[in-house]
Amino acid sequence: MVFVNNTRFDNRFSIPKAVNILIRQNQSKLNAIHIIIDVILSAASCAASYFAFRCIFQEDILLEFSYDYKIIIPTTMAIAALQVYCNKSFDLYRSYRTSRFVFEMTNLIKAGLTVFIFLVTAAVITSHLFLFQISIMFYFFFYTASSGIYRFMLRKMLRFMRSKGYNKKTIVLIGANNCTENFIKKILHSPDLGYEIAGYFDHAPRPQIHLKYLGSFKDLTKYYKAFPPDEAIIMLSDKNQTSLSHIIAICENWGVKFSIIPNMFASFSSRIYISSFDGIPVMGMRKVPLEKPANKLIKRFLDITLSLIMLVILSPVMLVTALIIKMTSPGSIIFRQERVGIGSKPFIMYKFRSMRVETEGDLSMTEKNDDRCTPFGRFIRKFSIDELPQLFNVIKGEMSLVGPRPEIPFYVDRFRKSVPLYMVKHYVKPGITGWAQVNDLRGGDTSIPERIKYDIYYIENWSVLFDFKILFRTLFKAVFSKNAR
Repeated sequence: MVFVNNTRFDNRFSIPKAVNILIRQNQSKLNAIHIIIDVILSAASCAASYFAFRCIFQEDILLEFSYDYKIIIPTTMAIAALQVYCNKSFDLYRSYRTSRFVFEMTNLIKAGLTVFIFLVTAAVITSHLFLFQISIMFYFFFYTASSGIYRFMLRKMLRFMRSKGYNKKTIVLIGANNCTENFIKKILHSPDLGYEIAGYFDHAPRPQIHLKYLGSFKDLTKYYKAFPPDEAIIMLSDKNQTSLSHIIAICENWGVKFSIIPNMFASFSSRIYISSFDGIPVMGMRKVPLEKPANKLIKRFLDITLSLIMLVILSPVMLVTALIIKMTSPGSIIFRQERVGIGSKPFIMYKFRSMRVETEGDLSMTEKNDDRCTPFGRFIRKFSIDELPQLFNVIKGEMSLVGPRPEIPFYVDRFRKSVPLYMVKHYVKPGITGWAQVNDLRGGDTSIPERIKYDIYYIENWSVLFDFKILFRTLFKAVFSKNAR
């Protein structure tokens, strides 16, 4: 036993040492196993999609390729290699201990969609019939589902192991600041992350921190020598910043991995990230997933594909709407108005005209039961039918299916001065629907600052699944909501 500041430390591991050493020192081997399993799942998905295509469509025209292994095997292995490469590009071969399964699944879907887009493009360019035969859509479904199930079961297994005391990591907190209590709550409420907090170091005990007090900063060396933790979290208050370099030196001398959570982070609600500027670390205050080229490509592909499908399905509705507008009120069928889009650049947005022609110059925001609407205009606004022409804006690349709603320049200039963070919404393309709208923040009689909070949340937390969630909620509200504008 070793005593530091009258505190007793046990040199023995609290969990089986051999198992922990095996898991911690063989992360690269575990990643290799990940890759091997992904190659197997990819090859199996190719085979499954091939036979599913043959069973469903019963195509005989491609029979000549059925037993040509000179084509089948190299193509299958090439697809598997592409899948592994895309998985690696989307960080699927790293530890997901500190993130939720939905985040891992989102990256898996992104990787699958990237492979899907590449294979579709290759098939169109080369006219290679075999690429069509393996049925690219079937492959995407089979691989994503099987890999998702595998990763989910792996998480369940690791969670079970951690509940039994295996594969846990011990951390110590060094210092205390405004972020400390929230950090402790997150660790304690997420046992599946596999972290145990041994205690904290500070100049003196803090009654509000319900952890074991391990001593002052000068006791770090003695503690590391007696019982080195897996990780250290440095959370110094502003008055203790002068001790930072000394604490870092101690962690590095004893080979203890450390992370720093500055005191100021408690003041920011946005995602903070670290990047590099020619080798110099740079801290960014707002991370925008749609700035990544791969994410842009995926969102654009979904926008075009879904917009074309919706135009085909809804073309009868749009045709009938256009005819009724023409017959029931004088004026144009389509209402065109300048709005502000991505990068604060203006564009012309299309809508079915729902108001009287003489009110088109009125820039006041629309409200519930707006008396400027025609009788039929109230109907199409209630079910959001007036927004359907914006599908052409989406195809043109001026808008997206999901994103912050665009505003006219007059209100952009006005809100820029009065609403904090208002211009952040222009980091991404505007949308036909958005996270604010499906949360009943739609129309001129709702809070603009509240809408901006929802828009910023969407911008910082974008994912393909998030887009589909918003689209489904939009459909539900358009059909069933009593408060539709």
